[in-house]
Amino acid sequence: MRQLVHTSVSFTLFLSAVVALGPLSTDMYLASFPTLVGEFQTTISEVQLTLSLFVVGIAVFQLVYGPLTDRFGRKPVLLMGLAIFIVSSLGCILATSIYQLILYRVLQSFGICAGIVVPRAMVRDLYEREQAARQFSRMGSIMGLAPAIAPIIGGYITVYFSWHGIFVFFIGYGVLLFGFTMMKIRESLPEKNHFAIKPIHIVTNYRDLFRNHAFVGYAITAALCFSGMFAFISGSSFVLIQLIGVPAENFGYYFGTVVLGYITGTFLGPKLSAWLGVRRTLQVGTGLTLWGGALMLVWWSFFPSSAFAIVVPMIFYNMGVGIVVPQCQAGALAPFPEKAGAASAMAGFLLLGFSGVISMAVAPFYSGSALPLVLVILALGVTTFTWYSVFLSRKLELA
Repeated sequence: MRQLVHTSVSFTLFLSAVVALGPLSTDMYLASFPTLVGEFQTTISEVQLTLSLFVVGIAVFQLVYGPLTDRFGRKPVLLMGLAIFIVSSLGCILATSIYQLILYRVLQSFGICAGIVVPRAMVRDLYEREQAARQFSRMGSIMGLAPAIAPIIGGYITVYFSWHGIFVFFIGYGVLLFGFTMMKIRESLPEKNHFAIKPIHIVTNYRDLFRNHAFVGYAITAALCFSGMFAFISGSSFVLIQLIGVPAENFGYYFGTVVLGYITGTFLGPKLSAWLGVRRTLQVGTGLTLWGGALMLVWWSFFPSSAFAIVVPMIFYNMGVGIVVPQCQAGALAPFPEKAGAASAMAGFLLLGFSGVISMAVAPFYSGSALPLVLVILALGVTTFTWYSVFLSRKLELA
């Protein structure tokens, strides 16, 4: 069977479908959170651990996958990860307690890591810096459909088939990707690094990444702004459904509207970069996160019972994320062609590690008010803009 060429639209669609494992597994079951509280007779904080620890797991396990992909190749590692994802999704269906569900979600995160690390490393294998940024943006635009439609589908599945049906969907999706990868995708790594999994080599690689100021600047800028988006992801179902009263089956429409901001940002990013250059493009993106956070605080202060006071400002914030993250991903990986897997893994670790920790820190404060969510998003908008302005913008100007 003929394999896909990396310049084809089909290859871009494949990469996007693989990366979409992350947002699908994160967003599709958000609407079921209130249901899980009742079914397992547990608390909001413990249910939120099924998401927070899942994301922390993805962050940590990426550090393992990076060296594995550099040593054994992209395709075998992706197949292994998809197999783990399928088995762990079955475990989630069979879980009889919230703690078992948390355990299987962490195992699921180990499988999903392959779908996050491998596509980024393949892009670095196959494209130069500017081409890679465009490819990341194209993937972001297509992949953005996943979080836009996932909560809508998840809401209806929860209402009509219970939360178990969501994990049945995951099993089917994983099986399709496994078969397609096996038959249609060729290995992209030009030469395997036989020292990549040696402990001293791993430590040296990650040390070198943190000694590179461009990598640190790009990776942390992306991590900070993405953390604000993830704070909304993890808290939105409680705020919109429980506090404001949005029906569970309608939650996805509000969430999907917010995701359109991210898709718009990924579409605008390459155009702005070609017109304004990378430095000013990132200035626009980080500025939008600051504006979105500030607007949310003001609107929510006047209209605390309105879903639009949360949703509309979040559209602006996510537009900034869509502009910033693809540009920063390409910038962080560009200096490291010989260890793209390790660079991809560390960038992903920072991106999702920040997000998971912030999500766990905020969860205990959800006590009948959206204020904790609003303040966290504002704080991350301010921090993103400040970090970029102080630590990255000046270096790009001098470059």
